[in-house]
Amino acid sequence: MTFFPNWRNLGYLVSVLLVALMLSCGGGGSTPPPPPEGNLRVYNGGNLAMWNLHVTRSVSSTWGVDQLAPATLFPGESLTLTGLYPDTYDVEARFSDGSLDRVYDVQIQDGVTTVLTMMDTGNGSVAVFNNSGLTITGIYLTLSTASTWGPNQADQPLYDLQTLTLTGVSPGTYDLKVVFSNGNLAYPPAFSVTSGAVTTLQVN
Repeated sequence: MTFFPNWRNLGYLVSVLLVALMLSCGGGGSTPPPPPEGNLRVYNGGNLAMWNLHVTRSVSSTWGVDQLAPATLFPGESLTLTGLYPDTYDVEARFSDGSLDRVYDVQIQDGVTTVLTMMDTGNGSVAVFNNSGLTITGIYLTLSTASTWGPNQADQPLYDLQTLTLTGVSPGTYDLKVVFSNGNLAYPPAFSVTSGAVTTLQVN
């Protein structure tokens, strides 16, 4: 009779128990699910080359980087942006003649490719005239049906008696929020933008 165990069999048994323990504790190499993300495919449906494309969350105060640089999107071509976190986005396209097309509150969903056509024709313009005696530091333009204001359209301060013209605005009914340098706010009445026309708003 021997008092020594069979170490080979004992080692095998310990290995089996360790593997079972790892599997029961989630150590079997399981990977976490991927983060939610969607895609945005932008078509150039106009007659001119698209030089710049900006896509930003609707709650952002800036347009962010140019998604096209240094490329150009010619009529009929498309660009697909991947890995966008599900949210609402604002999209701005600038064409070779300087015209803009902006679309607000584009919904991006998890696992879905949202298709958007940008045009260099069929839009209107909004001219904001500062007649307040103050400096305007923020101009926010959004569709009346939207839930957010989107980015600040004033790239630089708009001084008294100056005018800022926003081009490439899609036809529709809009709201405007004006922020003055002293912190005061102004909300002119809702107004309409029509194709090929300039809508002038005087801020007093």
